[in-house]
Formats: sequence, C-alpha cells, structure tokens
Amino acid sequence: MQEYPPEVRSPPMLLAGLVGATQIHGRVTELLHESAAETTGGHRRLRYLSFSYDMRIPPCKRGGKDAPGYRVGGILKQRWLEKVCNTIPAVLVVCFDWSQDLSLDPTATAQVVAQLQHAQRQARDREIRLLVLAVLHASATDAEALCGPIRQQLEGTSSALIVAQGLTDLGSKAQKLERLVYQSAMSFYADEERRQKSWKPATAGLSVADQGAMQVRVSVKVGFLSEFRKDTRGALTSYIPAYQQLMHASDNGIADVIERMGLCNHISFRMYQLYLHSRDLPAAVHHCRIHTNTLRSCSDDADGIATWRKWHWLANNHHLFGELLEALAQQLPMLIDQTDMWQFPGFHYLAAAGYIRRLKRWVQEIAKEPARKPPGTGGDLVPAPFVGQREGLERP
Repeated sequence: MQEYPPEVRSPPMLLAGLVGATQIHGRVTELLHESAAETTGGHRRLRYLSFSYDMRIPPCKRGGKDAPGYRVGGILKQRWLEKVCNTIPAVLVVCFDWSQDLSLDPTATAQVVAQLQHAQRQARDREIRLLVLAVLHASATDAEALCGPIRQQLEGTSSALIVAQGLTDLGSKAQKLERLVYQSAMSFYADEERRQKSWKPATAGLSVADQGAMQVRVSVKVGFLSEFRKDTRGALTSYIPAYQQLMHASDNGIADVIERMGLCNHISFRMYQLYLHSRDLPAAVHHCRIHTNTLRSCSDDADGIATWRKWHWLANNHHLFGELLEALAQQLPMLIDQTDMWQFPGFHYLAAAGYIRRLKRWVQEIAKEPARKPPGTGGDLVPAPFVGQREGLERP
C-alpha cells in the first residue's frame, strides 16, 4: 500500500478548520469527536485542521479549462488530491475565546470584526461554509451586546453563531456545533460534485483526446468527492466509466499507457475498498479479475519503460488485494467463498510472487544486453504533477 499516496489509501473524511483562539482547539476538537461518536456509534465523521486568524486558503483557479488555448497536461493532478484531503476545508469555524473577559473595549471589538471579515473573504472564493463559536465569560450577563458585532457581520448569510457561557459550557454546545459542521460539510461536497458535473466538453475547444482526458478527470473527481459523503453508489457510478474509458483509451490517445494504467491502479484501489466496505466481495473479485486482465494486456515496449512496470503493476495489484482480503477474512471469515480461490489472500500473494519472478527474469535479460547510455544528466527523481505519469530527472 505504501506505493500509493496517503490520500488514496483510505476513504477521505469530511474536512473542517478551526480558526483563531488556538488555545481551545484541542478541547473543542475532542468534544466534537465525542459528540460524533454518540451519533455514529463510536466513529468520527470529520477531521479538523487548526488555523490562526491570519490563515490563507489557496486561491481558486476555476474556468481555465474553458479558456482558449488551454492545454491538457495530464488527467488528474496529484496536487488536487492533496488539497481536497488536507488543505481546503469544507467548513471554517471561527473561534473567539472571551472566557477571561467580562467585556470588550472598542479596540478589541474592532479586531474581532476584522478577524471575522478576513475569514469570510477566505471562505467566499471557494464557497466554503462558515460558522462562528464564541466562548463568553462564565459570569457574562449581556451576551447579546458582546456578540452583537458578530451577528451584524453574519446578517444576510447562512452562517450560524454558537455561544457558550464559559469553557465548561462547551460540552453542552458541542452536539449542536458538530451537527452544523457535519451538515455544512456535506452540503459543500455535494455542491462541489455538481460543479464538477457541470463541465460540458462541447463548450471547450479541445481535441477529441483532450476531451476524453477531461471526461475521465471529471468522473474521477466526482467519484472521490462522493466518497467524502459516504455515497458508495455515487462513487462507483463515477469510477466505473472512468476506468472503462482508460481501458480503451489507446485508440483515441487520451494519454500514454503509463499514465493510464497508473490512474487505473488508483481507481482500482478505491473500488476495492468501496466494494469490501459494502461487504460485496464477489464484486471486488470481479473487478480484480478485470484489472488483472487490463494490466496483462499492456504490450511490451522496445526500451522497457512500460515492460518492467507491467510486471510491477501486476505484482502490486495482487499483493494489495491479498492484504485487503486478509483484513476482511479476519473480521468476517464467513464472507469468504471456499470454492473461489480468488477470494483467498494466499492465492494473490502467490500470484504477486510469480510476477516478481517475471520482473527479475526481465532484469536479468536486460543486463545481458549492451549497455545503453542513460538519458539526461541525472539528479534526483522529481515527482510528476499528474497521477500515474512517470517521474522526471532533476537535471534532464
């Protein structure tokens, strides 16, 4: 599994960010997780990031693919996976900790307004949802006066304000806050799915190959965003056509075989986990057979760039599926069909070992050939910007 990026190894989680008053983030996060566990039977529903008041959300770059002269450099950017899983939250919860202050002077009030306005600007560009948590002094008697400037800033928006009367009151407010964060995050990712689906190839002046690449990109993104909302059916409905397009893409030149199969490996990983999480073992095995045949159908090339990858991909696919089956068999052994060897982890480990032997034989044969001058001047390997593309040299 280590060959896959961490964003692909496990289902994505709803992402939220706590902004400002960082001294209470640990306690707030703990209470939010406890509230979620009461609702879900012990499971967490969100992952929380911690930001200061001067946080910056990466600016949105939409509409570029519809601009004249747009060039498709690849199918799916690795950076997109990193941003959607680790950088860009669906919800911002702006926190104000006044638990030690009975009142605020005009300067402090102006600072609160400025901090909230900054968070609103950061959220507006990407349509991120925004909530506000204000922790007042336990003895505060005029909560309306203290929170008045915040309410004024939130007028005309869908943002909500949650007020706690001292730090000890956070526990009673956590359930409402967690519910609002969860609902807002679900709404954000649903809107992101609709935005991705709104792209129409007829509206962009792209070649047939580039249009195919964009269609695959949209399908993969929609499938991945569906996983945030735990919409297994929606995710598979998007992943399957994307995989099928990549399978038959050699005829229309969507991408080279290395990028296509690399992305197929990523999609298959997600499909395996979705099927197995749904306890649909026959469907997971069916896709494993399809993916194995897809990888085996890759033709060998003269320079060996794709050949060694072919055996490596096959070995890695069987080893990965064997690990997933082994974890499932330990939890639910009754799901295993004793008459289907493809449902036994040992079968896949043996198959992986067989492909490793094929790879070693290929290396031994290559070693007997006359030495070929290596391309480029060397340096470290530089990761490719797009999923599945081959790495480059630091000094090509």
